[in-house]
Amino acid sequence: MHKLKILFTAVLMLVATQAFCAVNSFLQQQHDEEQEGPEQEGEFTFEALPKKKEGLFQPGDKIEYELKIHNSYNVVQEGTVSYLITDLKDKELGSKSMPVKIGKHGNGKYSFTLPQQKDPGFYKVAFMINVTEYDDTLRRVFGFNAKQIKSTAQRPVDFDDFWSDARAELNAVKPNFKITEQPAMAQGGTNVYLVEAQSLGNLKVRGWLTMPKNLKPGKKLPVWLVLPGYGGIGVKPIFGNSELAILSFNVRGQGNSRDIVHPTKDGYLTTDIENKKKYIYRGAIMDCIRAVDFICSRPELDSTNIICSGGSMGGYLSIVTCSLDKRVKLCSANNPVFCDFRALQGNPDWPMSAIVTYSKNKYIPMNKLLDNLDYYDLKNFSGKLDCKALIGVSLLDNLAPPYNEYTMLNNIKSNPKVFVYPELAHEVPPSLFTYLSSWMMDEFGIF
Repeated sequence: MHKLKILFTAVLMLVATQAFCAVNSFLQQQHDEEQEGPEQEGEFTFEALPKKKEGLFQPGDKIEYELKIHNSYNVVQEGTVSYLITDLKDKELGSKSMPVKIGKHGNGKYSFTLPQQKDPGFYKVAFMINVTEYDDTLRRVFGFNAKQIKSTAQRPVDFDDFWSDARAELNAVKPNFKITEQPAMAQGGTNVYLVEAQSLGNLKVRGWLTMPKNLKPGKKLPVWLVLPGYGGIGVKPIFGNSELAILSFNVRGQGNSRDIVHPTKDGYLTTDIENKKKYIYRGAIMDCIRAVDFICSRPELDSTNIICSGGSMGGYLSIVTCSLDKRVKLCSANNPVFCDFRALQGNPDWPMSAIVTYSKNKYIPMNKLLDNLDYYDLKNFSGKLDCKALIGVSLLDNLAPPYNEYTMLNNIKSNPKVFVYPELAHEVPPSLFTYLSSWMMDEFGIF
């Protein structure tokens, strides 16, 4: 049997060697034929990288971008590269063009220094290339003196009273917390529990709690509270570290809290938006506070070590929750939406597009809606955010534009860790989640 195995292996190696030689001969012949022809198929790559890694420039900085070009064609590429810089309303602020010539299978680097700007803000720049085999435009956004960006919209004078009243109304509702183990959903060493609670308006909301099995008596687990993004899908059970409890909590109209309140995806944002005391987000925000109430009610959960996190709408809810509730120790928010609604006027994208459509269809003046939205504007909450925070912002984000993000960020009096991504839209890279995990573990003392 052993000799047969050796023989079988030798045959396989011989067949593989012959196949490799045949393929190699074919590829070499093909390569030779291509070299004899007038041109070779290839590809072209074009990058535009800011000299400042995050794309944020300060007064006195050169606003400089480096263009990297790679030509894998067997043809010399000739033409131009150029830029066009505009403000956020597309007013042209400068342009320039230069000739380029990239050899066969060659590379090129070109630098553009953009004109200095007077006003703090974010600016759009389009880099264009037009050469023999390739035309493309890269759209980028850079910030200038971004820490000086301020909103022109005022915070309502009764803002704090409005939310104090909402908390009082929530506190008058008996939470009736209920936790039910879900054996069929358990994974490995982790149990899953359905969490239920009565929230504002006596509405039942739900979430999922995951905890390690065989928890030692008297041990308290730090808690990661995860809040949902926009769309209705909500959050599901999350399985994580054996030293951590994770509460994936669905506010009204999301995930497993859609039985009573269940607007369409498009309609969620505008549900009762004309009435600031009935607006869906008043209830949703109080649902988040009720989730913190639940954590603090459980003897196995460490109410002194809570992190609240989310992305997009979940990022919004996370910052709002941490601003209103000082029981939360850490905050993580990626691409939080609903910052500086009034500055979004004229923006064709969501969320302003949905608000404008609602205003027109319901014959409700935009000013009335904006007056109500002042009480839900993230920049009006963030001045009260004083726990440690980790916030991700992307400069190409059309749903949470960087100008609006910075009107919110610049209201924060503490010193949050802000990660800026100049080449991403409504997203953050996996590396930020890796950082979040390490940061959270360090802060909780989990090693």
